[in-house]
Amino acid sequence: MKRLLATSLIGCLALSLNLSVATAAVKPGTTCKTLGQTSTSAGMKYTCIKSGKKLIWNKGVKVVVKATPTPTPTQTTAPAKFEAWSLNIDSKSLSDQAQQSFLSWAKEKVAIATNHTQLVQANTNTSRISILKKADDLGAQLFGSYFQNGSLTVIGATEMWTTEQLAKSGWTTTCRNQGMPGVTYCLDNGERNAYIVTSDSGYDPRNPGSDGGALLAHEFFHLVQANLSNTITTARIKGGDDATKNAFPDWFNEGAADFVGYSVAALSQNASYWDGRSRMLSYAPPEESINKNALADYEISICCGNNTPTYPYNVGQVATEYIVASIGFQKMLDIWIDYAKTKNFEKSFESVAGISKEVFYEKFDQVRTKVGLPPISWRLDGLVNKKIS
Repeated sequence: MKRLLATSLIGCLALSLNLSVATAAVKPGTTCKTLGQTSTSAGMKYTCIKSGKKLIWNKGVKVVVKATPTPTPTQTTAPAKFEAWSLNIDSKSLSDQAQQSFLSWAKEKVAIATNHTQLVQANTNTSRISILKKADDLGAQLFGSYFQNGSLTVIGATEMWTTEQLAKSGWTTTCRNQGMPGVTYCLDNGERNAYIVTSDSGYDPRNPGSDGGALLAHEFFHLVQANLSNTITTARIKGGDDATKNAFPDWFNEGAADFVGYSVAALSQNASYWDGRSRMLSYAPPEESINKNALADYEISICCGNNTPTYPYNVGQVATEYIVASIGFQKMLDIWIDYAKTKNFEKSFESVAGISKEVFYEKFDQVRTKVGLPPISWRLDGLVNKKIS
């Protein structure tokens, strides 16, 4: 779940209707299902209107999506030369390089057609709804092409309405995972996620994650992970058993989702990832062992809870920054894509990253104190985390 640099940023398309959808191509004059529904395809936005007693698609209007330059005098650019897997780094240089790579990648995704449906129930919590919609719009724009069958986001004011919309898509569930005060959520493993908003919140760049935008982008990226790696119907995370020994480490699963979640949320608000980074790394259970294990100890996830046996989010987010800064954001995605062929994380990581997982772990544990993490003082013994005496 959960800096903008002096480069171009991507503007999100603001949605003015309570119900909107971007789907496959439609034909003007043909029947549509819901009044006010919209469909964006090939640069045209069509709206479902009433003609007599029928609902039909109108002639459409041209949509122009632009990248908006937003330089600020206080921002600093990433180092001109960042050496892959460098040990001579600090938090700022790592964060800046990772964001520079993410933003460069994102600029190439502006004009790509998506197959994404967004349903929004009328809600008085307008600030938070706007934040969630912008995060979802941008997430779908950046990653929507990875969904062969399209994706769905439902943002409701009540559980009843939300579950009714999910049921129409063939998924019957409850939405009761408490993401934060005022936002609960649910998602399947392939294409659908939903949020129920019961209180309002504004965006605070120094305290990102409290509004729900990063949560939505985080959970949406979990759907992306499943589609990239073809793990929609199979286990994706190492569970400590033979059946999942070649699956993804939990630090990479959750850490990549955290990195993408906060990056997308900040970009959708024209805000700074770096300004909120220290706060991002504070969302963790108040336990003595948090973030104090070697990276290898964050591979396994077992039932139940986010820190069983260790909490992978913060360490995983910084490790993902290290990967993205060193090889680029697209290659980070390529690790997931390659896994669809190899079904082996270690093989895919080494093939794409150019170094073995073990060498990466060694390098990361050497730089951890330079990039915002405490030194190693705990060790996983089986499934029990113990303080090193």
